[in-house]
Amino acid sequence: MTDIKMENNRLVMQDGDWVIVEGVDMVKQHIIVALNTFYKDWILDYTKGVDYAYGMRNTEFLEYDVKRQISGVDGVNSISDFSLSLNRADNSVQITAVVKTAYGNINLQENIYR
Repeated sequence: MTDIKMENNRLVMQDGDWVIVEGVDMVKQHIIVALNTFYKDWILDYTKGVDYAYGMRNTEFLEYDVKRQISGVDGVNSISDFSLSLNRADNSVQITAVVKTAYGNINLQENIYR
């Protein structure tokens, strides 16, 4: 399976053609997209996305919701060494985890700004 590479929410082109990602890089990209999709923001499926608004008030819910989004990505087998840290001053969430996939492990370190 392959996908078009994205960086900073932009599709990447090189020499006039799309750059392709596959394997572990593709799964990591899908995880990052899932974590940056806010609940009810995707018009084709309002159940997708992380509910950061409610999660800022309930850390246990936010941890569950983030893990659910990661686990829902095709190719993800399990999550370990998961930690989540809220910074209420700038409404950011630091997510760290080791994600085991069908293609290898991903050391995930993402900052999500709401």
